[in-house]
Amino acid sequence: MMMLAFLEKYFAKLIACTCGACATCRFISDFACLLLTFFMLNAMVLLCRYAAGEYSKFRSMPLVETAIALAESGKIGALNLIFKRHPYTISSDILRVLSAIPETLAVQTYSQLLPGKSPPSVIILRDGDWVECEQMASYINNCPAELDKIGEIKTEILVKHSKGFSWPSVAELCEWYRNRARDIDCLSGQLENCLAMIELACQKGIIELQPFFDDIKCLYQVVYSNELNEFTMNLLTWEDLPDYEKFKIILRGVKEDTVVQRLEENAIPFMKKRLYSTSSNNERKQESYLVRWLKEVAAENELLICLAVIENGCGESPIYGLFKDLAEMIETAVHCIYMCSATNQWN
Repeated sequence: MMMLAFLEKYFAKLIACTCGACATCRFISDFACLLLTFFMLNAMVLLCRYAAGEYSKFRSMPLVETAIALAESGKIGALNLIFKRHPYTISSDILRVLSAIPETLAVQTYSQLLPGKSPPSVIILRDGDWVECEQMASYINNCPAELDKIGEIKTEILVKHSKGFSWPSVAELCEWYRNRARDIDCLSGQLENCLAMIELACQKGIIELQPFFDDIKCLYQVVYSNELNEFTMNLLTWEDLPDYEKFKIILRGVKEDTVVQRLEENAIPFMKKRLYSTSSNNERKQESYLVRWLKEVAAENELLICLAVIENGCGESPIYGLFKDLAEMIETAVHCIYMCSATNQWN
């Protein structure tokens, strides 16, 4: 750490002392910044072993490609360094870089790198040299075609002045997070990682992903339910299921002594979210998932399960949300009785 602090001070002085032609100053500043980045990466990844060949390769390779290589090898600390020292350069390809991180890696290890709805509000860069001004950035952006090579020499401060952050849109972020969660589930089978990733996205302000988070959470609860030890399903298959099929899966395996708890904790919240997310009044007027499910259960001669639900839909402390009103509950009870062919259960 002392060596890195020394190098940072040394290169800051080197950059500050550049003089002469503007192009020469920018050339020195650019390569001094890259050299310091290389030394810091070298210290983290290669334990301070300097190799001229490695530096030459690093200098000739676009920073984005370096970041992708670090991501692929799971070197999150080094990747974090690139993000901090070159945030504007990386921003336009941030999703491509993050996609290279192995799906088996715990999301918490790179949570600080995951993008939010907008770019970071606080960016700490070194003090700019006199040549790294907005006028120079404007000149580079408008330089003649024959001087394009000059435009390739840009320090991070010049990138900031010339284009700033190239941040993904909300639609692009949502699509990336969804695809990343699906890839994690498909390639690693770690559903808890999918859940953690989308939860982080919501916490970072991408509230458009809340329904997707709720969907994954339902699947997670079903897969890890104590009553469904052998149930398995991947995220893609779950997403493609109709909502009522998901509702039935949530209640799979319940008994008369567990059905009410499962309804209250999982199935009813799921049903309400689906009910209020629909924009069709006709769909809202149709019988609820619960009523439809109770009729199917009664047809399978499981009237005791129906009774447990109906008993908790009335009385002194009814469970809110089971039935729309008393009339619906009575009508459902009558339907259940007549659909159950085991007449010995009617009493």
